[in-house]
Amino acid sequence: MPSTELRIFAAAMAVETAHLVDDGLLNPHDGATDVPSTLISVAIAIVAVASYGRLARPARAILAGLFGLAGLLSGLDMHVIPALQHGAAGGDYTGFGQAAAGLVLLALAAALALRQPSPQPS
Repeated sequence: MPSTELRIFAAAMAVETAHLVDDGLLNPHDGATDVPSTLISVAIAIVAVASYGRLARPARAILAGLFGLAGLLSGLDMHVIPALQHGAAGGDYTGFGQAAAGLVLLALAAALALRQPSPQPS
């Protein structure tokens, strides 16, 4: 696995995780912080990045695709579309980053899925 691939995955996950921390602790939607959910989200992201390099290419594509889809849909639904309708505030700014990171992860997943397997030595 190329180190650039891991860097792209880790950077996109860091952006998504930064938004989850912002949304859970700094700018919660309902005004109440949610420490347990935020800590679980951070732990899941750390485990995903730490295990990413050990996974086979198809599994990396699935992992990037799932996190990408979640980030893109959540960012669009909870932040981008409402900001376009009513103006951006609070956690919307990191939500824009979450949607963009979701796109990056989806592009990474597509690149991994479409990459031809390496020829096996005879």
